[in-house]
This record gives sequence, structure tokens and C-alpha cells, in this order.
Amino acid sequence: MEVFVLAVWLCVVTAELAQDLAHIEDFIQQKRYLLKKKYRPMYHISAPVGWLNDPNGFIFFKRQYHIFYQYHPYNGAWGPIHWGHVISDNLVDWAFYPPALVPKDHYDKHGCLSGSAVIHNSYLTLFYTGHVLSNNKTFQTQNVAISADGIIFQKYLYNPIIRDGPFGNADFRNPKVWRFRNSWYMLIGTSRLQEAYLLLYTSADLFNWKLNGTIAKSYGDMGYMWESPDFFEIDGFTVLILSVQGIQGDGHRFRNLYQTGYVIGNFNYQSGQFEDLEISTATFNELDYGHDFYAAKTMQSVDGRRLLVAWLGMWESEFEESNDGWASMLTLVRELKLTFQGKLLMTPVREIVELRAEVLEDAWYSPGEAFYAGSRAFEMLVNSSTVMYDAAIILEWSGERQYTIAFSSERGYVSVDRGGVDGVRRADWLPVTHIHWRIFVDYSSIEVFCGTGEVVFSSRIYPRKSMRIRIAGDTQLHVTQYRLRRSVGYDNKLRKQLKNHVINRYH
Repeated sequence: MEVFVLAVWLCVVTAELAQDLAHIEDFIQQKRYLLKKKYRPMYHISAPVGWLNDPNGFIFFKRQYHIFYQYHPYNGAWGPIHWGHVISDNLVDWAFYPPALVPKDHYDKHGCLSGSAVIHNSYLTLFYTGHVLSNNKTFQTQNVAISADGIIFQKYLYNPIIRDGPFGNADFRNPKVWRFRNSWYMLIGTSRLQEAYLLLYTSADLFNWKLNGTIAKSYGDMGYMWESPDFFEIDGFTVLILSVQGIQGDGHRFRNLYQTGYVIGNFNYQSGQFEDLEISTATFNELDYGHDFYAAKTMQSVDGRRLLVAWLGMWESEFEESNDGWASMLTLVRELKLTFQGKLLMTPVREIVELRAEVLEDAWYSPGEAFYAGSRAFEMLVNSSTVMYDAAIILEWSGERQYTIAFSSERGYVSVDRGGVDGVRRADWLPVTHIHWRIFVDYSSIEVFCGTGEVVFSSRIYPRKSMRIRIAGDTQLHVTQYRLRRSVGYDNKLRKQLKNHVINRYH
């Protein structure tokens, strides 16, 4: 499609779209002051109201970072999914924008499911799965929406661009699109006879797609459905991230209902296949070992870093905050690096230090000593002087409720325990010189980064009162704690600009 035709088409946006966005924004304005805030995060991305799950397109457009996310604005439970939208200049401070996609067309009326974003001819282009339920059957198709300004998106006149998968259009979703040289590539997850498949499509123009075939299959042990694929190159290797449904637990591996992890190989663009790639539970590495992590998406920043964000939640788990009209959040933005051993390291994005507002603690503590956190949104750096002894730090609240982070020197693992029947998560970890934990707490979430990012745990927690931090184990620990400021919310000036933008553009 020529640029001129695209420009004309984008200008022909109906008043109905403007009314949809205005209706949602009015609803949010009415409801957001009624929300209870006891678990509401200060520096993690959550929806302004309503339900949030997977991040979608994560991209840099017009000198700003954009994250879209699965969003149901009308209550704190999953429903007809929109694409929520936040924008940042620095990967730390995020402002809410109007929903980018609203489920209202015949091919997506029950949801605009996850996908990805690319930039082509100066337009921001979203690829997503349209979700329709009819006569107790599920229909999923692949669709496109385009924006010249990164705010208002127009769905493609000839959607769906892919109507059927090779096995039908149930469980056929989450397009990941990227460009290599003069061609566009798309990965889509699908399922047949309880086995997962990853399909590859190619296109010369982003709108007409050809099925190249299956590039990977589960063969049983890797579950029955692969969702939210992500694909990128790092240090000469190809990384494939998958969110997998149906992997069986194996000791302390794969303890969550669904798992998000990665495999590393080499992709041959001439053949359209991976070379010597094995996708099995033996080669599949969990990205995050915590209770709540799913549907990771990545992008390459302008300075070349590979950045990642994921849903800090898990399906079929309890969200206590949903009764208050909202549910869940995204993880902190993280940086990925690849080791010589072929393992991904994951650390908080370096800009996160801009959140530090004041120092709350900076001292050595012996086992048995404790202090009060002083804030419900904080960062804590924990270091030991040796790896010869066990170490632990316990975050306590509400009597017996607690979250424990522990290192076993004899057994060579690090673990977290949030209590309950299935509260323990564990990973092998052998620090060389000393223990280093970087811990982020934000009202109802905790993220623990071990060492240089070898092991990460992300979990939901529900402390009703301020935390007490207690040192356990057999060695002293040095603790530096920072109170972190608020960084996600509305910009009133921005809201006025957006309102004028819609009024001037459509009336």
C-alpha cells in the first residue's frame, strides 16, 4: 500500500471511534476516584481502572517508548479485551493514554488479543488477534491497525489479514512481526490435537501474508499451546521466547500454571527454519522463577539494549484487588544480556535509579535483628561478605504473613517463599564472591534480582500493613533501602491535550 493511500485512509476515521474513546475516558474519570488504593502500585504500570494482563507492542516511536497491554476497563476481571496504552520518555515515568484498540468490529467484537508493533513508512502499525465467540465456538483472526501519531489508531479496512490457520482458527493467536532486509516475518502460535505449533508467515507489504510452514512443534512434553512468541537476535544468536500452556511440573521447575521461558539457536532466513533447534523441557529455560510472570515482550532500545517487560500475574490465581475495581500490573522494564554459556541475564533497566527519593536504611544487620520498612514502595540492596554461610531476609506483615528470600550455601540454590500450599519457588544459584539481592516492593508486588541477573523472582503479595524486615540465616547482611517515588499516572495537561486532539480531529 502506498504512503499516500495510507495517509488518506488514516484521515477517514469515523466519529464512532472518537465516541468509543470518549466513553471509556469518561468512565475512567468517574471510577478512578472510587478505587481503593491499599494495594495500588506507585511505580509499576497498572491499568487506570479495570483488568490488565499481557503487554503487547513494546516499541520506540516518535522519540517515546510505548507499551500496550491487554485491558478490560469495566471491572477487575477478564472481559472483552481492549489494548491499553502508556507512553514514557525515560522508561520510568509512564503516562496513561486512551485505549489504542476497542473491540467493536465483527472480527474482534469479543476481544483484541495480544500481538506486536512495528514502524513502517513513519506509521506505527499494530498486529493483533481478533477474538469472536459464536455458537460455543472460538474464532481467532489476525488484524492490523495503523496510526500516524501513535495515539489514535485506525483498523485496516480489509481486516482480517489472515482469516484461518492451517488447523482452523481456534487457538490461533498473538502475531509477532519483524522485518529482515526486504521482507516481513510473522510468528503465530496455534494448536492441534493437544500439541503446540509455531507458524511462520512472510509478506512483502505487511498486508498480504503467505504461510511458510511450521518452524517448531511441541511433540508433547512442551505443552499444548504456545502463546505470545517473541523473537530477536542478541550477540549473533537467535532467542525465541514462548509462553507455554501445558508443561508438567518437574521438581522445582515449572511450578506455575503456565510457564514463560526461552530457547536459543540460529535462524536461517533462506530456509525459513531454525538450525538444529530443539524445543523441549531440557532446553527450555524459565525467564523468571517467581509465582507471577507471563507473556514477556521485548524491544531494542535506541542505544542497542534489549529490553523486556512482562505481566506480573498468572492465570487462575487470586487477585485480591479485583474487588476494588482493578487487577494486576506489569513488571519493571528489564535489560537482557547473554552469557558465554548461553543463558539470559535479566536486570532492572538502569534508568530505574531515577525513582530513588530518599535513603531509609544503610547499615549492617546480624541474624535476628529487624527494622521497619518505612515505606510500602521501596528498593532494597542486600549484600553479604561471604558465600560460605546460609543467608535469608524475611519481609513480615499481619502476624504470620511473610515473604522469605533465602540462600543455601550447602545446596547451592536461592529460594523465595510467600507461604501457603504452593508458596515456594527455587532455582540453582552459586554466587562466586558474595550474595547480592536487589529487591523491589511496590505495595502488592515484589521482584527479586539475584547477583547480576542470573535468577529473578516476581510475585504478587498482599501486605495490609507496613512491613518489618528481619534478617535470618547464619551471616551478617548489609542493607541499603530507598523509598521510591510515584512514576505512573495521569498528566492533567496531557489529558486536556488529548481531549482537544480528539475534538479537533473528529468534529
